[in-house]
Amino acid sequence: MIERVLLPLADSVSSWPTLAAIRSALVVTLPLMFLGSLAELLNSFPLGAYRAFMLRHFGEGWKLFGTTLQNGTFAIMSLIMVFSLGSHLAEQFNRDNPVLRVNPVIAGLVAFASFFCLIQQNGDILTRRWLGVAGLFVAILVGVLATRLFLFFYTFKRLRLYLPGGTPDIAIPQAFNALIPGMLTVLLFAGGGTLLVSLTGSPLHEIVYRFIRMPFDAIGAGLRGMLYILSLHLLWFVGVHGANVLDPITHDIYGAAMVANQTASAAGLPLPHIMTKTFMDTFVFMGGAGTGISLAGALLLFGKTQASRRIGFLSLVPGVFNINEVLLFGLPIVLNPLMFIPFLLTPLLLAGISYVAVVSGLVPGTSVQAEWTTPILLNGYLSTGSLSGSVLQLFNIVIGVFLYAPFVLLSNKLKTKQINDAFRSLLRRSCSTADASRRCLDHNDAAGSLARILITDLEYDLQHGQGLFLEYQPQVSARTGRVVGVEALIRWRHPAYGLIPAPITVALAEDSGLIQKIGLWVFEEACRVHRNWRDVGLDGLTVSVNVSALQLRRTFPEALTGILRRYDLPPSAMELEVTESAALDSNKPESLILAHLYDMGFPIAIDDFGMGHSSLKYLKQFPVSVVKIDGAISRDVVTNPICADIVASIIKLCRARNMLSVAEFVENDEQVELLRGLGCDVFQGYRYSKSLPAAECFRFIRDTNGTPR
Repeated sequence: MIERVLLPLADSVSSWPTLAAIRSALVVTLPLMFLGSLAELLNSFPLGAYRAFMLRHFGEGWKLFGTTLQNGTFAIMSLIMVFSLGSHLAEQFNRDNPVLRVNPVIAGLVAFASFFCLIQQNGDILTRRWLGVAGLFVAILVGVLATRLFLFFYTFKRLRLYLPGGTPDIAIPQAFNALIPGMLTVLLFAGGGTLLVSLTGSPLHEIVYRFIRMPFDAIGAGLRGMLYILSLHLLWFVGVHGANVLDPITHDIYGAAMVANQTASAAGLPLPHIMTKTFMDTFVFMGGAGTGISLAGALLLFGKTQASRRIGFLSLVPGVFNINEVLLFGLPIVLNPLMFIPFLLTPLLLAGISYVAVVSGLVPGTSVQAEWTTPILLNGYLSTGSLSGSVLQLFNIVIGVFLYAPFVLLSNKLKTKQINDAFRSLLRRSCSTADASRRCLDHNDAAGSLARILITDLEYDLQHGQGLFLEYQPQVSARTGRVVGVEALIRWRHPAYGLIPAPITVALAEDSGLIQKIGLWVFEEACRVHRNWRDVGLDGLTVSVNVSALQLRRTFPEALTGILRRYDLPPSAMELEVTESAALDSNKPESLILAHLYDMGFPIAIDDFGMGHSSLKYLKQFPVSVVKIDGAISRDVVTNPICADIVASIIKLCRARNMLSVAEFVENDEQVELLRGLGCDVFQGYRYSKSLPAAECFRFIRDTNGTPR
């Protein structure tokens, strides 16, 4: 029931453009968040021996490096966020308005400047506190409002300054178009910031955070622990630094309670308070807000994707020291609808369990104040003076893991759906004949992000000789029924996503420039297999290899010749397939390379023939040995008379020019009889065999042709 309701809701909420932009902007800050966490740990590590070592070897200023690192990460996180958010919102705008494009960097700078207009007080920059993580909530608000306002102005044609073409830098027209919208946006925020300070005497940050603190100031000393925990996590979930906002409550109430416990313990009296700051740090905020150590464990145990498990692993080490920015902003938890329930429920439940454990006498109360970065389990022992404190921590961690587990599993399902959708989009673009829509890297949506990830993995697998392999699909003579050739087809098995569709692999290779290396690897691997088959007596076959137009460079024929020489194969043994309209244009340099390859003795085949805009003209313009009839035509040849007429015309022209005709996607006997009647020479398709690994293909050829034994 929960899954049926929560999963569609989370999917719907996650797709909200503004929310998606905020989450993306948070995720890209992960490297800086991780560095900031490391810097905080370096300066706050509670082990006395560590501090003595650092002081002895680096002197009184040993914290300078960590402080400097913090100043470059945590201390300016709001500035980083507002710029990143502006850029992401502009990228969304460009996807929805492909003609009316805006430079994302300009949008980020406008949001950045607008943010600075609101952190002024009496003409001076407000305290640095609001530039860091503490000001993140206001940074998100300003980033969204400023960028949306800028993009709204940008849509008005009269506000864009037209600059004629011919400028030396493409960025100049974009800057002119954004000049007036950007100026108007910053001027409005400057006016708003000035008016706000004039009327209230406080900048926006102070007003927002004063408003957030109002309920707690009203409740005062009567504030209950559960309300405090709930409020802190609600603030964190929307991107507000809950600990900073509730800092007065933390120290005035729970800090004072801890001092009272220490005094009572020293006097041998019963502890007057259970809920103290150390109690919460020790038993509730293990691994940071939301009991992050339990979420990290749940990701490691139940995370389906490698990325989820890796985030769990990366967050585990800082989580031991109660630092959880990696999870908050890297997973992220902030504004993640699937994590809302466990992020709030887990600390509340663990606080209740721990309270009962102390009240019942199973665990002593917290009487010794431990530094908040003291490692988990150690702080449980130090703060209570008993191993039972560490045991309670272990119990709470396990409970937390199982509370997070179902939501991690739901997240797996949601992520799987999103990845499948992205793959479908990538496949659609990869199979498109329109170059502009076919490129995978030109898109800033989920499919484009997936493409960039896959390209990195493809390059890694190519360098390390893993994941990539070839399969071979037999080609059968229509006249004799014997296998006369095979087509080598590239396959890529991704370690996380499994078998990647071949059109996506090829499109990624072309978009990234890897097609040169991958193409030569395919040719060499096909030559190696062909050589092995010949060595055991399997002669008379032609192995066909697909060639991209991007491979047809001046050095390409020489590279193929070198590979053939290594395997002692003639060019006539290796057929080169090119897709029509991709390279066969007499006005392109690639056509000269193709003609040269033909003169060298390579059979040239046109793949997917019959569906392009040029079609039959290629048979008159270029040296072609084989025409492969497009599968969309040969598949419908039985049911569609027009397709039958197209096939008949192609075969007739092939015979007139002494070229071989090959029908792809031949899947049933009815197709075979009709295509044979039309005069087709060779069949390729599931009617005979799917693509097979080299060893299985060899056995198929042997069984079909009867040789060799």
